[in-house]
Amino acid sequence: MAGHIAIKGTRNGLLLTLEPETPFSDLISALANRLAESPSFFRGASLTVDTTHRSLRNNERSQLEDLLAHYHMSVSAVETVAEKRRAPKTISLSIPDTSIEGIVTKEVESMTKEITPTPAPKEAGSAAKDGRESADTLFLRRTVRSGQAIHHDSNIVVLGDVNPGAEIVAGGDIIVWGVLRGMVHAGYPDNENAIVCSLQLSPVQLRIAHLLSRPPEGFEAQPRPEVATIRQGQIVVETWVSGRAPRK
Repeated sequence: MAGHIAIKGTRNGLLLTLEPETPFSDLISALANRLAESPSFFRGASLTVDTTHRSLRNNERSQLEDLLAHYHMSVSAVETVAEKRRAPKTISLSIPDTSIEGIVTKEVESMTKEITPTPAPKEAGSAAKDGRESADTLFLRRTVRSGQAIHHDSNIVVLGDVNPGAEIVAGGDIIVWGVLRGMVHAGYPDNENAIVCSLQLSPVQLRIAHLLSRPPEGFEAQPRPEVATIRQGQIVVETWVSGRAPRK
């Protein structure tokens, strides 16, 4: 049944595609099962429904909104026109976008137009780019406060602090230009090359891929930039020297 739906990460959040020939009751059941598998990852996320090949009736939209409301998710429907040169038309549904993810996404959309460079054409024979040069990196120019959860499928850069009680989950690296005291999970779910960097690294809980690390009792963070990486099957924290993370 999971094959009836597809959830893909995009720059603006998650994109949900529904199989056109499958009964909606089966689709909503498959989606409920998928959300239940990783509730903390989906909670507060922004979801877009691709209605290119399947339009939603009013009662179907209501069922979808009711399901996503349990996870505090914001939702919109997008209709992609046939002409590739035209921009997609976005239609908002009735569910209000009051989640922190929705608020942050709107802010990032406006910033991305200003700070995201156009990638240069790849020259023949050139080496593949590092995955950390992804154009999908999420930039947040704010402090992430207690109770706020930020989820993104690529890298996340925070120009501010991450307070205790805040949560950040990234498919790539997490870089905090400030004090990191909350919970972070880089490389979700299985990217062991991801790193966590901060000007002061003092998280309540730190995860990279499938590994978990917590500071010992009585631990006092050093007022210096540090980076956490996976080495020989365990998370290692080292000083970030001259703006460069230690080599693996």
